[in-house]
Amino acid sequence: MGEHTETAVLAGGCAWIMQQLLRHPEGVISTRTGFMGGTKDNPTETDSGGHAEVVEVVFDPARLSYRGLLEVFFLVHRADLDVGVVGSLYRSEIFCTSPEQRHVAEEMVRDVDASGHWPGKTVTRVSEAGVFWEMGPEDQDYLQRFPHGCTPPFPRQDDTSENFRALA
Repeated sequence: MGEHTETAVLAGGCAWIMQQLLRHPEGVISTRTGFMGGTKDNPTETDSGGHAEVVEVVFDPARLSYRGLLEVFFLVHRADLDVGVVGSLYRSEIFCTSPEQRHVAEEMVRDVDASGHWPGKTVTRVSEAGVFWEMGPEDQDYLQRFPHGCTPPFPRQDDTSENFRALA
């Protein structure tokens, strides 16, 4: 997007909910909902072709590190629920746009798994980013337009991360 921005693509369940939760940390510039990680061109929710619902997050790395953004990501979704529980469309996956992001993401997945933050083993995939298929305008900023459209999950109350306070 710009010389002083970075882009992250994250899948962690319903894109409407994830977009609402990932737009708030200080340093986030913009978010868009879409699909990534499958084989079908022009996927939809009803015909995803193996894609996951994702949120593309453009952020200022001088104000929010990639690891800091991933900390928020792991606070706001169940990274221990595998495809057999939530389905392929709502899986947990980090789509990396650079080798540096891959390194940070793999380290973060190990750290989250070792922390015991979630009751089960962390199943978050770390993959190379591919084509981002943007959802239609009706799916962008959905919970800003329809605040009661669905009930978002909440971060764990015992978390002490600075990024947790940014969500409140």
